Amino acid sequence: MRRIKKALAAFAVVCMLSPCISMIVHAASAELRFTDPSTTVGAEVEVTAKLTSSSNLQSLDATLTYDTSMLKFISGDSVSGGDGTLNISGSGSGTTLEYKITFQALAEGNAKVEVSDASGTDASGGALQITKGSSSVTIGPGDPTLIQNEDEGTAAPTGDGSQVEVDGVQYKISNDFTDALIPEGFVRGETTFEGAACQVITQEASGESAMYLVPAEGGDGDFFLYNSNDGSFSPFEEIKISQESYIVLLRDDGSVKLPKQYQKTTFTLNGKDFTAWQDTDNAEYYVMYALNKDGQKGLYQYDTVDKTYQRYLKHSGSDDTADKASPKGLWGKILQFIEDFLDILVIVAIAAFLVLVVALIVIGVKLHHRNLELDDLYDEYGIDLDEEEAVPAKGKKAKAVAAKGEPAVRKPVQKAKVEDEDDFDDFEEFEDDDFDDFGEEADFEEEYDEVDYEEDYGYDNDGDESEELIDDLDELLSSQPSKKRGHMEEDDTFKVDFIDLD
Repeated sequence: MRRIKKALAAFAVVCMLSPCISMIVHAASAELRFTDPSTTVGAEVEVTAKLTSSSNLQSLDATLTYDTSMLKFISGDSVSGGDGTLNISGSGSGTTLEYKITFQALAEGNAKVEVSDASGTDASGGALQITKGSSSVTIGPGDPTLIQNEDEGTAAPTGDGSQVEVDGVQYKISNDFTDALIPEGFVRGETTFEGAACQVITQEASGESAMYLVPAEGGDGDFFLYNSNDGSFSPFEEIKISQESYIVLLRDDGSVKLPKQYQKTTFTLNGKDFTAWQDTDNAEYYVMYALNKDGQKGLYQYDTVDKTYQRYLKHSGSDDTADKASPKGLWGKILQFIEDFLDILVIVAIAAFLVLVVALIVIGVKLHHRNLELDDLYDEYGIDLDEEEAVPAKGKKAKAVAAKGEPAVRKPVQKAKVEDEDDFDDFEEFEDDDFDDFGEEADFEEEYDEVDYEEDYGYDNDGDESEELIDDLDELLSSQPSKKRGHMEEDDTFKVDFIDLD
């Protein structure tokens, strides 16, 4: 009997302990799931967080994270926080607990709302094993002007919505673009347009910027290059040319210099027009002006057959001259004229050279004939310029010659000629006796005595000096009236004409 009582007591204890063992081993499980709504930029969207379990639930504590560039927290049931982190702290009953969270969409794309930590209890106070989920919010194009300032609750002071014109089409500036749309090599930034701040993307290597524009009449938006110097916009197109390299097509800014055979044209890519140059002899290639990943602007050649891009290398030789800046003004026009009519100018230059040669030949022949005539003239008048040079007359004689119209030429001095060597022999035979005979035969002595030198000239016949000396040579010469004097005037005493022999 006693044994039966012990067995029943042991069985009763086991029955009492069985529920406790079951509660520990089989803890309640739950799932935290979210809805995946869709919205547009500027609109508000509601995300529902739902905790479900097969057991009755009592409470939920969870921490959520979200992308602040795409979503802005507005409000929520039992939800608090912001700046990318939200806390859910709520309680309830039943097998489902539901919490609504309201966001405002800021940019296009897919925004994630994820659970970083979650815990809860069931109706009995036991801990829940919670399976974590997440939400994906799809945001499409909308009205960015609806985005409100977090502090003031008014429209943000940005240039978003400003209207611009590109190639005759009206666009609106939009800040509503996600990071997924930003091209490679560019980063999000901010700039000022017409006094207001706008979102831009900028290439760090070059500083070139682009804005996101949306057609004013509706349609998909796209990036356009922005020139801060003049406030203009141009199409933006990035092309991947290799695994690690890309180019951004540009329009001509006036710095491109190519050989003359390249003609400017328009290259259309993805509905956008860009400046291009095409060789008239090889139309399969285009030369494009582009910006590379290093921020350098240069020329690239596009092969329309292989659909490939490669750097354009300028041809060496004569084409290099076309790449140099052409001179401006009058000098530039002259050089351009020479370049255009070079063959004609060469022919004219050759003709002018031939005319010059003929003229020199004619002048040389004329000078030769003139020299012959002068030689004949010198021979006729017996002028030997090798020995004596013509000397012009001076004084009164020069005037007389000029009056007659005859050239003043000095007569050559007659030189003594030795006709025969016998003359020298005769001179040697001429002795002193001959001089005596010559004097006697001429009766110089008688004639000498007959002249009264003392009376006529003031000298003594015997050779003595006269008592009266003649002081003036002119009186001596004038005392000979029988001798003819050239060019004598009534009031002249003595005049001599001189001829310069030098």
